[in-house]
Amino acid sequence: MLQNKKVFTNANVARGYAMQSHLHPPEETILKEIQPRLSGSHMLDIGVGGGRTTLHFAKWARKYVGTDYAESMIEECRVRFAGYPDNISFEFCDATSMEMFPDDSFDFILFSFNGIDSVSHEDRLKILKEVRRVGKPGGYFCFSTHNLNWAANLFELSRMISFRPKFAIQTAKRIAMRFYYNWSIPTKTFRNSQHLVFNDGAHYRQMMIYYIRPLEQLRQLQDSFTDARVFSLDTGAEIGVDQLETNEESWLYYLCRIK
Repeated sequence: MLQNKKVFTNANVARGYAMQSHLHPPEETILKEIQPRLSGSHMLDIGVGGGRTTLHFAKWARKYVGTDYAESMIEECRVRFAGYPDNISFEFCDATSMEMFPDDSFDFILFSFNGIDSVSHEDRLKILKEVRRVGKPGGYFCFSTHNLNWAANLFELSRMISFRPKFAIQTAKRIAMRFYYNWSIPTKTFRNSQHLVFNDGAHYRQMMIYYIRPLEQLRQLQDSFTDARVFSLDTGAEIGVDQLETNEESWLYYLCRIK
């Protein structure tokens, strides 16, 4: 989606991302679990942004490549990590077509901070195919994605509105998001959809973001990946499959093996 890419290519936005250095709880959990396998591995960090995850993952890999489809992000990374070892590099690359990398190039592929949600459904499926192609069979793929179950807070009137004064500002924002920025999406479309693109207010309401229900995300992975596991954004703990249908965290992390 072109409007999303326009946001990420903005130099000020790139500088903001380059100031980030923390890991989210599920990233900490997954790093601890996969760290023994990273030694001697080749890692691809898609949608690397300003290098937030580079600080934590790159030091464990034999070779680390960070990519982004926004050149301003890559420029920020190259400046930020200019003094780092030569096994760390950054390349301008669109994840829908990673022709610069041969088949079976990477042992571990990361696509964090919901980067995969910035493209259309068709491009999302292309990305998953490319990840499978450039990833080694038996290797790992980790990514985060928005949870459509959470969107009930924007599309279900009973969830959107509160008459308690302390929630007045939150209620006003939700009403604006629903009836001004997403007026064309019927509530029944939300209820019946397994995935949906809408404006959730990100980057001052300039972006359209892909949301998917957790069980549908697992189905989406079946053709190219196996042994998928899901982790809580809030706690970093693994979530059982039996809990996914009702889980309403805003986004979740997935870790799976490449077929």
